[in-house]
Amino acid sequence: MGKTGIMGGTFDPIHCAHIRMARCAMEQKNLDRVLFMPSKNPPHKAGKNVSDEWLRARLVKLAIEDEEGFCFSDFELRRDGTTYTAKTLALLKKQCPEEELYFIMGGDSLFQFVHWYHPEEIAKYAVVLAVSRGSMAAGQMEGQAELLAARFQGNFELIQMEKMDVSSSLIREKLIKGEEVRGMLPKKVYEYIMENGCYGLDKE
Repeated sequence: MGKTGIMGGTFDPIHCAHIRMARCAMEQKNLDRVLFMPSKNPPHKAGKNVSDEWLRARLVKLAIEDEEGFCFSDFELRRDGTTYTAKTLALLKKQCPEEELYFIMGGDSLFQFVHWYHPEEIAKYAVVLAVSRGSMAAGQMEGQAELLAARFQGNFELIQMEKMDVSSSLIREKLIKGEEVRGMLPKKVYEYIMENGCYGLDKE
């Protein structure tokens, strides 16, 4: 039996904060591995333009190929329809019943968790790890984690991480404007985007 972290997301594109979140979770909770699992049709992105899955998957693979313990998973990309976290975790648990699952998410999502699709199922199949990125008080997050643990009879734990002012939307915006994003992206991801003119960037 192992301890597997699930790092899901649109990853449009994957950036340095994603990598740091996963590393902090892995180190602080002694995880054996972290699966990076790009979403195919995430419900919170309905009606929004999301880059082709092949590009997002390619960038994830580049970002983690030299990171020990990080693995790419196309589990959600291979499924049809909207990919809900609750369904993903239920299927993973069915396939690997002895595996301990840890679902990694940003601290802001902790306060939206009750509105997710079947949050009780998520709490049933995985320990929820909320990563503080420095944008909210630790006490506020601890209180919310305790409320959710009581409501859903699950384990909600906090991961500490230094503040990083980076997001995929900010990176896309900067790329379109021609602004520098080198420090926000893993080196190989940055190079691929520059070389292939991704995200509206003109190839030189």
